[in-house]
Amino acid sequence: KCPISLNFIFTFLRTVLFFWLLIWFVFTGIIAFIFYFIIFNLTSGKKKVWATFYVTKWWGKILMAGIGVFMRSKGTENLDKNQTYILVSNHLSMVDIPVCMITCTVPVSFIAKKEVDKIPFVGYLARNMHVYVDRKSPESRIESMETMRKHLDETSSIHLYVEGTRNKTDLPLQKFHKGAFALAVETQKPIAVMVIIDSEKAVNPRLKFQAIVRLHCSQRLR
Repeated sequence: KCPISLNFIFTFLRTVLFFWLLIWFVFTGIIAFIFYFIIFNLTSGKKKVWATFYVTKWWGKILMAGIGVFMRSKGTENLDKNQTYILVSNHLSMVDIPVCMITCTVPVSFIAKKEVDKIPFVGYLARNMHVYVDRKSPESRIESMETMRKHLDETSSIHLYVEGTRNKTDLPLQKFHKGAFALAVETQKPIAVMVIIDSEKAVNPRLKFQAIVRLHCSQRLR
């Protein structure tokens, strides 16, 4: 009888893959950071937004390919590149951001926690690309709404996880936060609903590995 169970071996390999993901993220991130630094300092306006978008998209593809995970998307091709959207989706794992980066066909900014600003390199990228919010501060939430309006007016869509946090429950969805819908009402921007499927199986050692992550994007809503 084999002293080591297959379940142990499987869990061990998935754990190794998790740490490989972290190493691969840092390695590819350093390369991407060089391009971001050049873009942030030498470009502005729409040129900056679109250059950042393409670097981000390719970084996401290389990052995910390095851990053997690939995307299949449907509906994102219907997004109008001349229009900005409020993109809303569920949130299953830490690879959801690369998933959206790769599949999205329009430049997009994410909402970042204020604590991210203290992380080297990541904080620099977030300050230049995304929107900070301190959920404990009403003033910060008001300021972040103003920043999101500015992003939407300057050709960058906004992506929001409508549950507010990663779903670690057995339910398909948690209770929605109203921020995305309030922003849509105030800005009169269309909402595009994105459904992420199986991303939690790409990096969670306790789940059966899933090499294909799917994303479905609805027709825009008003």
